[in-house]
Amino acid sequence: MLEVEAGLEMLVRGGNAIDAVVAAAFTGFVVEPDSCGVGGYGRLSLRVGRTGEIVSVDHYVRAPAAARPDMFELDRSMEPVHYGFPRTRGLRAEHGHLAPAVPGAVAGLCAAHESFGSLRLAEVLEPAIAAADAGLPMTWDLLLALVPRLDEVRELPHAAALLLRDGRLPLVEGQHTAPDRLDCSELAGTLRRIAEQGASGFYAGPVAESIEREIAAHGGILTAADLAAYRPRILREEPLRYRGLRYVTCFDQVGYEALNILSRFDLRAMGEGSADVYHLVAEALGCAFADSLTWYGDPDVEPAPVAGLASPAFGAARAEQLSLERALPRPIAPADPRPYDGPFTPRGAGPSAAGLGGTSQMVAIDEEGNAASLITSLTSAFGSLVLVPGTGVFLNNAMQNFDPHPGHANSIAPGKMPIFGVPTLLALDDDTIFAAGGSGGYRIAAGVLQAFVNHVDFGLPLREALDRPRVHCQGRETFVDARISLDVRDRLAQLGHVVVVQTDDPGLNAFGRVSAVTRDGTTGEIDAAAGPSWASAAGVI
Repeated sequence: MLEVEAGLEMLVRGGNAIDAVVAAAFTGFVVEPDSCGVGGYGRLSLRVGRTGEIVSVDHYVRAPAAARPDMFELDRSMEPVHYGFPRTRGLRAEHGHLAPAVPGAVAGLCAAHESFGSLRLAEVLEPAIAAADAGLPMTWDLLLALVPRLDEVRELPHAAALLLRDGRLPLVEGQHTAPDRLDCSELAGTLRRIAEQGASGFYAGPVAESIEREIAAHGGILTAADLAAYRPRILREEPLRYRGLRYVTCFDQVGYEALNILSRFDLRAMGEGSADVYHLVAEALGCAFADSLTWYGDPDVEPAPVAGLASPAFGAARAEQLSLERALPRPIAPADPRPYDGPFTPRGAGPSAAGLGGTSQMVAIDEEGNAASLITSLTSAFGSLVLVPGTGVFLNNAMQNFDPHPGHANSIAPGKMPIFGVPTLLALDDDTIFAAGGSGGYRIAAGVLQAFVNHVDFGLPLREALDRPRVHCQGRETFVDARISLDVRDRLAQLGHVVVVQTDDPGLNAFGRVSAVTRDGTTGEIDAAAGPSWASAAGVI
């Protein structure tokens, strides 16, 4: 809730939606250290109210300059992670000092604020600094994130000193105990540097030097030079259309392809909650993931058919392969987007560092029509678990988002961005605006896109659109919310889906945590909603 309060405070002070999202994000870096942080990354879609301009700020990680395609030894004795890529021996791409890639969170948020915010950066960061000065009481959410990584935390003394108490789990507030508090004073110092100096307060000087020193002392490859060279990818994407609404996904090809496929079907006529709709959503997601995981590569570093993956013509061709009488054979075979490809020439693209080599979400809208949707992440809970001494910074573990096989589209290369596969959705038609973001790994796509479909295709109010049960598919199993009726589940199985029923309990986040805001173009009414309720908050002033 502190994140929501920080964003609303910026609006009360006369700031805009970009100020609100940046304030909420930096506050999140303090109060959700398991989900996001200044050592992480994200994607931000925004609309500038006075001009109607849509801007995407892709501030995903990049591989360090010393990264190599074969830098990790593979361990085929373990099941792949949710990306489908092999695990690395000793899980070195997942925790420890080889796991961090070059973080983009601070650069992306500062770039967006510098160009489109209205308040001073120091003012926008005030709530985050206050939260860090106060220290963070241990909560059940934090404990749920910490427990699965307890053994790894104990291997890293800096992380253990912050998160544990003499090697044991910290206390959470209960009937007879006060919660242990995490000391965030060092993080407060880092935030003050950023407030005073902007992005250079993180990417140069003492913070960058401390990061390099800690990484080098333990055999890692991330350097101060990598940090200094980082630039976000700033895009003026050509919006696509869904049911007449123009939309962007912040350069997420999975989101584009799935919506391109669904746009070819009359979902409204099939009925909200019907087996046909859930079937097509699962098929569209499955195709989009199968295609992107096969073909996506960073176009700043090497040729890749990213335009083809997002092409409406490719989506139409994929839709022609779908049937309401049967599911595609599993695993879904990838299709070839190259015949539909074009040059990667986003309008007004800003600089990116092509020469070098756990997740949360914040969305906001204001009366002037400014809107922003952010996904921000460390990849896993507390990222790599590398806590940099003197800074309070947990570094991401996003090197696991690359395919550790050499010679593949998403293989490691210096300066390269790995596949992301999760959309920040911003849709609009004149003064009507829908903006959404989510958390929960690749389940973000399921959450954000189905909330959008529920609102646009079926006319559900925002709260109901987010609360409806969802399905998810990445080309193999179809994961189905247990609230979906047995008749619908049985029909999906008859169609050929490998149905796996899941409940969206605390700690699982089986179908994504989603936050969304809307503005009605006719009445000007603004609405906000977030769910599931046990892990989210929303507010309107």
